[in-house]
Amino acid sequence: MRYMGLALAVAVASAPARAQAPAQAPADTRRLTLDAAVQRALTQGEEMRLARAQVSATNGQVRQAFADASRPFNRFERLELGLRASRISRAYLEFSQYFDPASGFLLDERLQTQGLGAVNYVQPSLALVNDNSISLYTGPFIGRRMRLEYAPAFGGWHFHQFLGDYRRYDQLLGPVTLASRLLFFGRFGRDSREFPIFLGSTDLIRGYTAGSFRRHECLLDLGGSLTGCAALDQLIGSRIAVANVELRFPLIRDLALGMLPVRLPPLDGALFFDMGLAWDGRHSFSDGTIVWQRAAAANPDLVREPLRSWGLSIRSNLFGFIILRADYAKPLDRAGQGAYWTLSVGPTF
Repeated sequence: MRYMGLALAVAVASAPARAQAPAQAPADTRRLTLDAAVQRALTQGEEMRLARAQVSATNGQVRQAFADASRPFNRFERLELGLRASRISRAYLEFSQYFDPASGFLLDERLQTQGLGAVNYVQPSLALVNDNSISLYTGPFIGRRMRLEYAPAFGGWHFHQFLGDYRRYDQLLGPVTLASRLLFFGRFGRDSREFPIFLGSTDLIRGYTAGSFRRHECLLDLGGSLTGCAALDQLIGSRIAVANVELRFPLIRDLALGMLPVRLPPLDGALFFDMGLAWDGRHSFSDGTIVWQRAAAANPDLVREPLRSWGLSIRSNLFGFIILRADYAKPLDRAGQGAYWTLSVGPTF
């Protein structure tokens, strides 16, 4: 498991050059080395200006050993015990690209790495699981699912991890199903912020993917504490709460292509509504940093509100091998952002 926080900065550096005998500039190429570009500026007796794009990131590499055991109470309910030993090696990465502002040519790329040491910790877990759901081609259509889990961490990092996940699937009429989920996942304690959680995954709430923020809000928003974009940082925290509702129905069950011995895979549709909130120890309802409706001028990283979306989903079981999902989501708490498609792999909740 890894998390990368990105910050983009652009700087222009200039260096005076010594006068030398004129020389013919090298022919244009798609890329020059930085040393060659500096030499060219020196021989031409001109001031050299370089455009530098820099991306900084903190990278973590996780190694784990684990053991799990379960004690069934009956066909649908069981108690699970687990133990994980983790070692996390961290490093600070700085990737720089140097460009010629006049031509836009890439001159050089450099990556610098600085080790930040390693952390070891042990995490036992205890979970109560109940599952009597029945699935069809692309997901459950009847029954209930529940998981309550507690997992403290001891060692180099200390935190308490809680998970509450309740799902129900109510068959309304024939194959039409109303699916719903309530989910809480959170870490509390001294090192609870070491593993930030991203709420914008299409498995949690749709319409808030990181890439869509990078292409829109983050072009002008530079006020975030983690990624450099406050609009994106509102989706990151040590705790998340999610509510989902889907009305699921079949689109194609058994369709052959004329005379050809080819049958199309099952295709299901769904209308959905998602709501979610991400926060950490800096936020609470008591001091107004978590609100139901945020003021337009408030910093979304500092003042959190539940984020909502709705839309249409199409999912297909490709020959019993993989489930492909296409979601057309309209975010309700992003001014100026229209509905858009995302493509995902794997079953829905």
